[in-house]
Parts: sequence; C-alpha cells; structure tokens
Amino acid sequence: MTTLAPSITPDLLKGLIDSTPDTAILLNLREYYGQRVLPEAGLDSEVVYDCPRTQLMVRTAVKGTSIGKHFHTVCDEYVIVVGGSGEILVNGEWKPVKMGDVHVCPRGIVHDTRATEENLQYLSIFTPHLPPGTDINKIL
Repeated sequence: MTTLAPSITPDLLKGLIDSTPDTAILLNLREYYGQRVLPEAGLDSEVVYDCPRTQLMVRTAVKGTSIGKHFHTVCDEYVIVVGGSGEILVNGEWKPVKMGDVHVCPRGIVHDTRATEENLQYLSIFTPHLPPGTDINKIL
C-alpha cells in the first residue's frame, strides 16, 4: 500500500528512484527492549527495518561483551546509544558512551563497541545496506 499523498503520483516526484518499502515504521524502544530475551553473553541484534538503501538494527551488547575491532568496506555505520553505558573505539581511543551519544563511523575506519559495567543498548544504522554476507573485516 503506497502512502504517498493522494494527489501525488510517483511519476510527478523529482528524484524518486523507488519506494521500497512502501510503508513507514514506528518502533517503541521501551516496549521492544522490555520484551526482548537477551543471551547470557555476547550481542543481541535484530534487523527491524530493511530496504535497498539502508538497514536498521536494534542491539544490546550484554555486560562484558566486546564486539571486536573491525571496519566496513561498503557501509557507513551510525550508532545511537539508547540505554545503558559502555565504550566505543573512536579514532583509536576508547570513549565512554551513554544514552544520547551518537557515533558516526565512515567505511574503512576501525571501530569497536564494548559493554563494560552494564548492558549497552544501541541502534546501528548502515548506509548503504549491508551487502549479502556482510562487509565486516575483523582486525586481529
């Protein structure tokens, strides 16, 4: 179901390449996290929005988890901290993060995320969309 304004047809729009998906979402994070069952360790991650141009994941790094140093070759990643606290490796330095912090990491830049004292809840937005099989390059 297309949700464009009734008087506007796709052929009249400037620059609209596609309208996939053709619906919007609204996610209540408090409810989402309240219903989520977390693993005892590691990263809990779910794709909640997926389209050809971008991808949104809702994530929790469980206390004691480190994602591991890595970089992306295709995607930029935007990390929005929505709960808890932890640290993110930014330009080679560990920086403390808490609710309200945003990390913008261009492709090719090494980064990492870890939950040290408590669970770290965050959103990861990848643009463009992660390719099939991912574009994560681990640094040992």
